[in-house]
Amino acid sequence: MPQKKNRTDAVLSALLPDCRVPTGYTVLKYTLLLAVFIYILSYLLIPFANEDPAYYTVLGRGMLRYHLLPYAYAFDHKPLGVDLFYGLWDQITPFYRGKFTLLAFVLSGVIVCVCRAFGAFSRWTAFILLIVGGAIFDILSGNSELVLLTGEALCLTLMLKGLEKNQNSLFFLAGCVAAFVVNVNYLAALCLLAPASVLLFSPGWFRLSRCGLTLLGGITGLVVLFSPYVMAGHGALQSYFSMQQNFLHHYSGSWHERLRCLFWNTVDAVLLSPILLAWCRRFSPMDWTIENRKNLLLPLWFLSSLPATILSGHPFDHYFLLCFVPAAIMWAILLRQNVTLTGYTLIPFFVFVAFFMVQNTHKNINTLRFSNRVNYAALHKEIGLKKVLNIRTHESVFYMSDLNPFDPYLFYTHIDIMYGQQAWQHYLQDLEQNAPYVVMPYDACTRHQVEAPVCQWIQAHYQLIYAVNVRPSRPNKFSLSIYKLIQPAQGQTRSDMQTH
Repeated sequence: MPQKKNRTDAVLSALLPDCRVPTGYTVLKYTLLLAVFIYILSYLLIPFANEDPAYYTVLGRGMLRYHLLPYAYAFDHKPLGVDLFYGLWDQITPFYRGKFTLLAFVLSGVIVCVCRAFGAFSRWTAFILLIVGGAIFDILSGNSELVLLTGEALCLTLMLKGLEKNQNSLFFLAGCVAAFVVNVNYLAALCLLAPASVLLFSPGWFRLSRCGLTLLGGITGLVVLFSPYVMAGHGALQSYFSMQQNFLHHYSGSWHERLRCLFWNTVDAVLLSPILLAWCRRFSPMDWTIENRKNLLLPLWFLSSLPATILSGHPFDHYFLLCFVPAAIMWAILLRQNVTLTGYTLIPFFVFVAFFMVQNTHKNINTLRFSNRVNYAALHKEIGLKKVLNIRTHESVFYMSDLNPFDPYLFYTHIDIMYGQQAWQHYLQDLEQNAPYVVMPYDACTRHQVEAPVCQWIQAHYQLIYAVNVRPSRPNKFSLSIYKLIQPAQGQTRSDMQTH
């Protein structure tokens, strides 16, 4: 009598139907498990896989440690909610290696638990689908999309539970959550638009009181978030929004980037289309009865998030997590209901998963090698609380060495985005104010990464105290040089330097 398969065997058998020989199947199973283990381990050994969470943490430290409003400490075009969240996570996890991967595990687990409101499924199956399938979208980097998705899932679940239990107070809580989520990323409003509209306005569910409570919760949440700006006065709130608007005006993607973004988002949507098609066969999208309406929320969440992944105009893989998570939950529900997804239709998806698992593992190993060659602890000991001017250096040094920025435009491309060909003049303005320390890419002047007038000023007034090239063949983002002010620049101005 054949032995009963365990859960792992059952899932692999469904996804890999050609595995008939028990010995070959066993070898394949343990090979896949080993690959997944190495893939996850590579994330746990590094301080960060994507620079964005590290940068948000730097901004969060400024808010929580020095009680400075964004963007008095450092600037980013994302709203304040994301910086506050990562600043709090930094307080909870006072270590570097695997910090954001642990966050990814926690948020993925929360999403899986919260999304049970949309239908029955195995939590472990959904969690594995997110972690492994999400390799295409760099899910283990713990980027802000996961924070956004957790808030979106909670907001929709609160409204759905409010309908099912006839508890209008849950709509108020949903509004409060929505206020925070929108201030993690404004695109959350677009992602929530279709499913929230169904929950609030569809026949049989519409109640004016529920809409009013949701709106009241949103206003309450916004008042709480922005009350420090109101108390600060002096145009602080106006400055907050004007800095965002001014930067985003310069930040929008080129037509080339927008076309690439559209292409790759189309590819990702096609890879996940078998799940959507199977869901539509199981739950008719034309059936808008109250009994079936709940089954339309996940595909609507997916479709509402799709334009949000394109609007930025930048082809970053992690943006498509906004669509992948509702698709993965749909997949888990279909598996629980024994709905057959033909394994061959998902072969392209698994090919992409395998490719990105290998690529991300290789990238993480390089991150581990190169970051270990920089003595971040010594830099922190030398510089302490003094401010550091960043001139086109990867901002990870500020996170790893816990440094304080001299200029709020800290991200290595921000000043170039804001000022274009006149960026060097902005750097000279900062140098004229006697920044105590300056960090630049390794050998930046010789390699013409910094303009000549800036280099001349550095050579005249600063002393090189630390330099490391982590990759001798070609310096990369971890290679850097640190300079210390040796004398105040008295009497000398930009007009004394040669023009660029």
